Amino acid sequence: MKRLLNHRAFTVLEAIASIFIISLVLTTAVSIVINVRNHTLAANDRIVSTEVGTRIRDDLVNNTTYADVTLWMNDQEVTVTSTNCSSLAAPFSCNLFAYESNNRIYDDTVTIVFLAPTIESTQYQIIHFEITIEYYPHRFLTLEGMIYE
Repeated sequence: MKRLLNHRAFTVLEAIASIFIISLVLTTAVSIVINVRNHTLAANDRIVSTEVGTRIRDDLVNNTTYADVTLWMNDQEVTVTSTNCSSLAAPFSCNLFAYESNNRIYDDTVTIVFLAPTIESTQYQIIHFEITIEYYPHRFLTLEGMIYE
C-alpha cells in the first residue's frame, strides 16, 4: 500500500530553523537599538560635560592669579579632585567640583591637573592645566587651559 505524504506543510525541522532565524534577526535588531541609544546618551553627556568643563576652566582663569598658583604648586605637578581639594589648600574655591547639570553633580568625575612648569612656561609666566571629566562610564573628556600673568 502506498502512503500519501502531504508535501505542502512545514516539517518540524523547518519550523525550528525559521524560529531560530527570526530570533537571530530580532536579537541583532535589539542590540543595534541599544547600542545606538547608548551612543546617543554618551553624546548628550559629552555636550553637558563640555559645558561644565568650560565653566570650571573659566572660573580657574578668572578667579586665580599666576603668582598664587605658582607659589602653591611649588614647581611640581599637582592633581586636584573633589576629595583632596580642601586638604591641598588650593588657591581657588573647591566649589568648582560642585557644578550640577541635568540633575547630575560633577564632583567625583572631575580631575584637575596643574602641569609641572617647563622652562618656556616659566619664562612666559604661564601655568598649563588639564580638566578631565568622566562623562560616561569609561569615556573621558579633557579640556586644557592656562593661567598667565
